[in-house]
Amino acid sequence: MTEVARTRGSSSEIERGEVPEVAALGNVLKELFTRLGISQNQYAYRVHLDKSAVSRYLSGRRVAPQDFIDRLVQEIEDHLGAPLQLEAKEALRGRRLEALRVCSPDEFRLEGLRDELARSRRDTERAHRNIEALNALLDKKEAEARDVADDLTRLRLDWGAERSALARAREDLLRQVARLRQDLQDAEALRAEAERQTRELRDHVLDLEEELSRSAVGDLPLDMLKSRLLAMWEEERFPEAARELTEAAWSRPVGEVIELSDWLEECGAAMTPETFVADAGRLRPLEEALAFAPEAVLNWHPRMRDAWRSAVAARLTDRNAAAVYQRLRDPETRSNPEGDRVLAEALRRVPSDSDAAALVLAALAGTSSPTPLTRVARRLTVERPADPLGLGVLVKLAEAGRSDVVDDLLAHLLQLYPLDDLAKEAQELDHEQIDVLFDLVTGLEDAALLTHFAACLSFTSELIERLLETVHAHGRLGHLDLVGFPEVAACVNGWRRSRFK
Repeated sequence: MTEVARTRGSSSEIERGEVPEVAALGNVLKELFTRLGISQNQYAYRVHLDKSAVSRYLSGRRVAPQDFIDRLVQEIEDHLGAPLQLEAKEALRGRRLEALRVCSPDEFRLEGLRDELARSRRDTERAHRNIEALNALLDKKEAEARDVADDLTRLRLDWGAERSALARAREDLLRQVARLRQDLQDAEALRAEAERQTRELRDHVLDLEEELSRSAVGDLPLDMLKSRLLAMWEEERFPEAARELTEAAWSRPVGEVIELSDWLEECGAAMTPETFVADAGRLRPLEEALAFAPEAVLNWHPRMRDAWRSAVAARLTDRNAAAVYQRLRDPETRSNPEGDRVLAEALRRVPSDSDAAALVLAALAGTSSPTPLTRVARRLTVERPADPLGLGVLVKLAEAGRSDVVDDLLAHLLQLYPLDDLAKEAQELDHEQIDVLFDLVTGLEDAALLTHFAACLSFTSELIERLLETVHAHGRLGHLDLVGFPEVAACVNGWRRSRFK
């Protein structure tokens, strides 16, 4: 396996637009991009890329990856409603190959091998089609020869002239069949050679791709990047250093990102490690962002850990919540405190009871016995920036059939809620929601929590009477602690007098 060559054009030269081939590629891309009629920020959001990366590709300060170019061409074709001319696509590809030839010889070589592999595959396919056509023609000619032979046997011997003509026709057909057999043999040999060459090229491409992926073509070695960053900070080139770190956060291997985060914390850098790990959590594919969880939990400073959690939580949706929650589960203990923390952080951003319940349900999908959701409970109550959503969320979770989750959350909510707030929120529920809530509370095994809830409602006569009716219907009136909670005892006595007059 060959050693991967380093970039000829230095990173700083490319960044300053001093490599003509890269700048020329950027000019072509920018000219194409203007056809979309949108800003670079809008486009970066549309294709889920960092806007600084889009800016560098279009300004010729970084060699654009092929997938970026393919996506841009597709967006333009969709916008125009017609495909770009083949000449324009070929010219664009030629510009990128020239840029790679100067800045990344091994990537240039890999692209050439990929083209050669594509041609070899086309040759193989062409050989397959030729063989199919030759086989069909051979079958046809052999059938014709058999027909002529049959005709010869039926002719009378005194039909000499006609028999002679048929004999010549048969001999001609037999010669054609022989030539076709030879052509078929040659075509099969060509196909075998094309398949062999395709296999060799594919193996070569795979080997080079693996080597290039390990060596991170186009990136400086990590030690050189650190030295470069130190020099930038010393020269007060802070925006440029920030761009380098942002790009490193989404493009460097996970292990290097962890090492860089530790280094940033040690050297007290101008760009804080919290910003760096937040970029890693925000910009990388979600599966890679979650790969930082063990390091975040065990080794990172609390501020870094919170920044990473916040970035991951901001990406949590109903579609990916279950995958994230399961991915954060501890494989040894099967507990999930980190999933509880990330889910709780995501709940800061939901605007309503329905959205909060939907996110919790999505995260716990497929989880029959979730670990305690202590932080989710706190987020729904005392730590929530907006009005607490706790009781309304519980009702919707119960209506969705997740009583196992509700029991856990309800126990925490009753311990966390200020009494006045809990009574006030209960009054805002409609009659059906109140019935569901009271059934949930009455079903709690912990009688102290049931009594505590009753005490919260003891100053709202309508609600406490409805609660006592529900408790009585479930046969749990005797479980209330009337000694420790005299206000509940007073409500129970008043309810009994009014009920059994």
